[in-house]
Amino acid sequence: MANTISQAALDEAAARLSGAKRLLIGTAAGMSAESGIPTYRRPGETSWKNYGAFDALGIKAEDLSCPQAFEDQPELAWGFLEWKRRLVAEAEPHEGYAALHDLARAVPESFIQTTNVDGFHLRAGWDPERLHEIHGSFWRLQCLGPCRREAWEEPRVPLADLDPETMRAQDWPRCPACGRTARPHAILFADLDYVGDAPAERARAEFKAAIPDVMLIVGESGVIPTHVFDGRTLKREQRTFLINLNPDANSKGAREADLQLSLGAREGLLALAERVLAR
Repeated sequence: MANTISQAALDEAAARLSGAKRLLIGTAAGMSAESGIPTYRRPGETSWKNYGAFDALGIKAEDLSCPQAFEDQPELAWGFLEWKRRLVAEAEPHEGYAALHDLARAVPESFIQTTNVDGFHLRAGWDPERLHEIHGSFWRLQCLGPCRREAWEEPRVPLADLDPETMRAQDWPRCPACGRTARPHAILFADLDYVGDAPAERARAEFKAAIPDVMLIVGESGVIPTHVFDGRTLKREQRTFLINLNPDANSKGAREADLQLSLGAREGLLALAERVLAR
């Protein structure tokens, strides 16, 4: 349960959200972690741990999350991608997603930007026209070339045969235009070929330019401070009120925020939605 300090902070946050005309929301790994999705890294911890059979086989996951791996070792790169897609497909968006979406719909204008690639906002029913998946999505593919600046939806699971003993894939998807190996439509490391999502990028830019009066950041550690950077810029230049929901009170987001809610994503969002929707 939230402590007394958090209760007071929740009441203040709910008042800000209830009075907002334009709300920008940024979600990150801490949001999907409570649905069982491993995070890339946490402050003070080694990156790329918790990757099951790949760790046991001595396969470095970080070596498989770059375009060159899909070029040189497609059986391993696709093995890793197929394993992650199956893991995400078996998980479900927790109740905090519905709470966040209900809260956002209570505001006259709202927009969600996320650095997660699991597609949970869409699975939980959020409007794709009010969403920018900044780092892309595992549920879309693009050509490794790329031979064209387009992506295509691939919600099916599985997409490739996966040997559970070697974690190598077979019969992975290929580009329907040129036949080259397909790769995830997501930003990889050392990636110069991600084709992006121009409509979503434009919608996000237009929403920010129209000056949101509140920004809510959920589950961003600040190690890669995408939302914190946006929030700090909006706060400094547009006087946007910045609320940070993260159990780590020492995170970068907490230091930048006007109001810090030191709670997990699910607990904090359920408590906020209850207060906002009751007003």
